[in-house]
Amino acid sequence: MPQPTIPPARLAALAALGRIMRGEDAQSALDGQIRERKLDIRDANLASELCYGYLRHKGRLAFCLDRFLRKPGNLPPQCRTALELAGYEALFLERIPEFATRSWLTNRVRKKWGGGLAKVASAWITWVFEQSQALLDPDFYRRDAPDERTGERTFLSRYHSLPLWIVDLWIDGYGLDTASRLAEAQSAPAPLGLRINPLHPRREALVRQIEAFASELEILDPFSIACSRETARRAFPDLTEDIQNGAISRQSLEAQRILHAFGAGSWPEPVWDACAGRGGKAAYLLERGQCQVWASDPNAVRLRGLVQELRRLGLPPIPVVLARADAPSPWKEHPRTILLDAPCSGLGVLARRPDSKWKRTPKDIPPLIALQDRILQQAAASLPPGGRIIYITCTLNPTENQERIDHFLAGRRDFTLTSQYATPPDSPDREFFWGAVLERMSK
Repeated sequence: MPQPTIPPARLAALAALGRIMRGEDAQSALDGQIRERKLDIRDANLASELCYGYLRHKGRLAFCLDRFLRKPGNLPPQCRTALELAGYEALFLERIPEFATRSWLTNRVRKKWGGGLAKVASAWITWVFEQSQALLDPDFYRRDAPDERTGERTFLSRYHSLPLWIVDLWIDGYGLDTASRLAEAQSAPAPLGLRINPLHPRREALVRQIEAFASELEILDPFSIACSRETARRAFPDLTEDIQNGAISRQSLEAQRILHAFGAGSWPEPVWDACAGRGGKAAYLLERGQCQVWASDPNAVRLRGLVQELRRLGLPPIPVVLARADAPSPWKEHPRTILLDAPCSGLGVLARRPDSKWKRTPKDIPPLIALQDRILQQAAASLPPGGRIIYITCTLNPTENQERIDHFLAGRRDFTLTSQYATPPDSPDREFFWGAVLERMSK
């Protein structure tokens, strides 16, 4: 008798999750599985929803499974992932019928780990469906709280699926009320940020499309918006083609907002993007009118992506150098503005990169702080009087943000803080950036 087949979207999600938890980037792992298994668009979308949804709610699902099992520690790790993934499907994907979830889970577990654990899997998924209302109720995650402060800390970790160390960091840094808002924000997907290329021939047509859907969009300016993916499909029916031909780019609206707030487009030149990555911010600068932009990054793959990105957008080539931002400047001429999109813990973009919260640990923070300090000092050494440093992070950690600037200014009396930006905790974008503008005073 032939073995029941496991739907390809579930297999792709499980395989991608295995690679992600071993350290691979989430989108890279997922894209690799979609290509390898040749998934059609429907299965690719389901695999993506399963993968990212699971990563957002992994902590909550683990808590529920531990409550269900008599001996949670005896479950093989890959089997646990399969049970938790099915639990996510049962609790959050209402359009998938119970029999479909039960079928793929029990077949998967039976094939990989035998009939005994298949019975456990069947009992688990029955329990999840029967208890679904209770498992979606916040009060379920407040049980066993020893006292008010510890109880809220435990609740935020369980219900909003956050490691306790991140909860403690946010409570200590921002207070319980703000920490609660931040925890809630990261537990749902971030809106899709889009950037219209103002130099593209399709610009006017795309701006008209934005105007037609203005009530459903978050609009920063005529070229920077955010919306749900469903709205994007209706507002931009040719979105895939427009991205391919350089008319539109995907970029977090909050990343665009902080550049806008700091006056990008009119910065003193040359502008050196010293942590350029794949070039999202360098492309923004060029699209907004900066003429002389340089870029560097210590990763050759990212720099190749930057060159390809500028080519896709039809932007002029710029000087690109493989270099570390904490090393002496690779340029003969002095830049007038240095953009530091600093390496950081990334705790402000967990809604977009939920795998980060399961990979980061408190031990990661001190080396990042030391690197940020070195980068700031090297930038300062490269600037002439009147030059600017634009320091930006995408993390929620005062130690990597305000404290780094305070530490820098305490040792550099020739610099002054001229501007700051922090995403409000109630931002609808669900992503949180922090930044400061430092100016070197003229002698």
